[in-house]
Amino acid sequence: MAILEQNENLILAIDHSWSDDCGLGIQGWIVGKKEGVLDEVVVGAGDTFVPISAWYPRPDVAAAYPQYNPNPNCGFIVYLPRIAKHQLTFQAKAQGITYSKNVTFAGSQPSLYDLATFTNDDDGIFLDFINLVNNNNLRVLEIGSRIVSPGTSSKRSLFSGAASYTGFDYYPDANTDVVGDAHKLSQYFSSQKFDAIFSTSVFEHLAMPWVVAMEINKLLAVGGITFHTTHFAWPLHETPWDFWRFSDEGLKVLFSQALGFEVIKSHLYVPLRMHLDTMIQGQETLTTQAAFGGVAILAKKVAEINSDKFRWDVTLTDILTSESHYPKPKA
Repeated sequence: MAILEQNENLILAIDHSWSDDCGLGIQGWIVGKKEGVLDEVVVGAGDTFVPISAWYPRPDVAAAYPQYNPNPNCGFIVYLPRIAKHQLTFQAKAQGITYSKNVTFAGSQPSLYDLATFTNDDDGIFLDFINLVNNNNLRVLEIGSRIVSPGTSSKRSLFSGAASYTGFDYYPDANTDVVGDAHKLSQYFSSQKFDAIFSTSVFEHLAMPWVVAMEINKLLAVGGITFHTTHFAWPLHETPWDFWRFSDEGLKVLFSQALGFEVIKSHLYVPLRMHLDTMIQGQETLTTQAAFGGVAILAKKVAEINSDKFRWDVTLTDILTSESHYPKPKA
């Protein structure tokens, strides 16, 4: 339920909230009546206070309250860690008599995963890839170079030691040098070869990722390296072209020796919990089981792909309807 509160100093709206035993999420906006632009906003529950650091444009609010000269970026999303408390009553019956027992306890964090195996991000493998490129002056190609999400930036600057950086994407933008379909990647570069090819959050959007893996092999020089990070579990996005989710074992199949690759390293990362909106009998412990937001792989090309053994002559238009199209860039 939306909440709108104000006093002589502030107008505050909470558009949406969500919570579990470990924290509370709030999305809304806040405007100062006197100062206009607020220097800092912190949110607290009990003894826990956190600053709001994620601010977003809210032109609707600025238009509704012009008299206060609000900051255009007055919308916020904040997550407030806090351990919830619960009071339960157990009632038991025996021989017509009811016995009751009240129990009070604090919510608890889920048991931790083995952080020696699983991490909160893909920085370890990606840093290995970046260092290999820069230290060896490699020619690098990025698949999915377009800046899509607000707050993200070009990765071109990460490869200052590269012999060259080429950005490739389905749509043009300032960071993209070559526009095309990754399923036909090698056709855009003639006889050109690269020493390193990478992508971030792209493979889930590929209708035929095995075809793109074969195309990467065609473009890489023998001994060249390739890095990719994608999703193990994540909400739908960029629909309708959101096709796949991957485990680390799945990526190892795509970049296997049979396809001319040798896996250097791979792992799952960003531990998360999966919650059902409506509980299904038999799945009560689902939230205690391991799940992950992302998966990453670093591999090396060790041989050319055998085109006679591995063929896939089906095109995108063969498998997708004419109405299906990758979402247009937002204006």
